[in-house]
Amino acid sequence: MNDFISYILYLLQRGICFVVPALLLCVLVLAVGWGIARKRERRFPWRRAIALLLLVIWLGLTLFVTLFRGEPGARQWNFHLFLAWKEAWNQFALRAWLNVLLNIALFVPLGSLLPLLFRVFRNWYAVLLAGFGASLAIELAQLATARGMFDVDDLFTNALGTMIGWSIVMLVLSALERKNGWKVQSIAYLSVPMALILVLAGIFIGYAVKPYGNLQDAPAVTANLKNVRWKLGFTPQEEPVTAWVYEVGRLDQAACEQFGTQFAQSVGFSIEDIYYYDDTIWFGNHSSGDFLFVNRLDGTWEYNLGRETAPVFDVPPEEVRSGDILDALHQLGIEVPEDIQFTIQSPDENEFFTASAEVKVVPGAEKQWYGTLQCDLHYQDGKTELDQIDYHIVTLLPCREESILSPAKAVQELYDGHSFQGRILEYSQVSQVTVLSCALEWKGDTKGFYQPVYRLELQLQDRGTMTDYVSALK
Repeated sequence: MNDFISYILYLLQRGICFVVPALLLCVLVLAVGWGIARKRERRFPWRRAIALLLLVIWLGLTLFVTLFRGEPGARQWNFHLFLAWKEAWNQFALRAWLNVLLNIALFVPLGSLLPLLFRVFRNWYAVLLAGFGASLAIELAQLATARGMFDVDDLFTNALGTMIGWSIVMLVLSALERKNGWKVQSIAYLSVPMALILVLAGIFIGYAVKPYGNLQDAPAVTANLKNVRWKLGFTPQEEPVTAWVYEVGRLDQAACEQFGTQFAQSVGFSIEDIYYYDDTIWFGNHSSGDFLFVNRLDGTWEYNLGRETAPVFDVPPEEVRSGDILDALHQLGIEVPEDIQFTIQSPDENEFFTASAEVKVVPGAEKQWYGTLQCDLHYQDGKTELDQIDYHIVTLLPCREESILSPAKAVQELYDGHSFQGRILEYSQVSQVTVLSCALEWKGDTKGFYQPVYRLELQLQDRGTMTDYVSALK
C-alpha cells in the first residue's frame, strides 16, 4: 500500500479518539430524546437523528484532520487558485492527486447530510454557502492557530465536495419522491459530479496522449519579478536551436523491487522493510543502517551505507583518489563509467567531504551515460569512510530531435517569471540579478524521458550565486 494512503488511514484512526466521545454524547442525547418522545407518545424522527449523528462524526473527524493532527508551526497561506491542481499535474503522482481529491471528498458528507436535516439546504445556493462558510471558518482557524495553511484551493475543493454530496443526495431523493419533472431534475443534479468526472478524464487523457511527461520542478505559477533589474554577463544566441529528447525508461514496481533486491544482495545487506512513496521505493535495514532509495522515474538511486557495508580508506579525504573510489564502488557491485573523475570538495560543518563527478552528453552518440555521481566521505580517527552514494547517472537513448527555445528566449522566460526557481527569486526580493551563463542540460520527466532544459547561473546582488532552470521545449 502507498505510504501516503497508510498515513491517511493512520490519521483517521487517531481521529477516532475525538469522535468517540462526541458519538457517546450523541447516543446519550438520542436516548433521552427517544425516551421523551415515547413518554409523550410521539414518533421519534430516527432518520433526522441518525443524519445529525453522522454530521457530528464528520465534524469531529474534519476538525481533527484540519486542526488537531499536529503541532502549531509558522503561519502560511496560498492565494493562487488551482495551485494544487497545477502542482499535481507537474508531479503526476498518486500523493499529489490524492491531496486534491481528498479535499473534495472531505466535504461530500456535509453536502449529503444538510439536505436530510433541513429543507432549506435542498436549495443549491444554501448548501453551497454552508460548505464555503464551513471551509472558510476552518481555513481562518488554521491561519490564526498556525495549524496548517490558509489555502484558497481548499476553499474551492471543499465547496466542490459539498456540491457533489448535495447532488448525490438530491438525486436519490428525486428518484424516491418522483415528483413532476423529476427526470429533468435528476439530470440537473448530475451536472456537478459529471463535470468533475469530465475534467479529471480530460486531465488524465491529455497526459496520456502527450509524447513526453511533465517536469516535476517546472513552475506551477508565474513569479512576479517586475521589480528585478536584470543584467547580462554574456550575449545569448538568438537563432533557432534543436536538441534531442532522450529515453531512459520508467521502472514499474516489479522492476524496481527486483533492482532493490539485487542491489542489496550485491552490496551485502538484507532488506527488512520496503516503503512505497509515489515514485520512490525505499529498501531499508534499521539494524545495520543500510537504506536504498530508488526513483522509479529513471532508475536513479541514493544509498546510505550501513556500518558493515561502508568502505574505509586509510588516508585523509584529500588523499583519496578517483581510482580508490572507483575500486570501492566496483567492490560493492556498482557499475560506473571507467573514465569518470572525482573532485574532492572541502568539508561542511559536519566534517563531511564530497567526492563528485559529472558525465556530460556527447552529441551524436547512440547510447551514452549522463548525470552526476556524488559520494559523501566522513573523516574520523585518521580514516575516511564512504557514508552515502547519490547515483544520478542514467543511460540515454536518442528518441527525437525537437525544436527548442533559443538561449535568448530562455533568458526572456527567466525575466517573465517562468523559471523553476522564480518563486524563490520573488520571495527573496532581490533588486538586481546578473545572468552569468545559459547552458543546455537535460532533466528527467514523469514518463521516463530526459528533456532539454537551460541551466542559468545567476549572480544575486550581495547574496552570492544561484542556479535556475528554464524548460527548453516549445
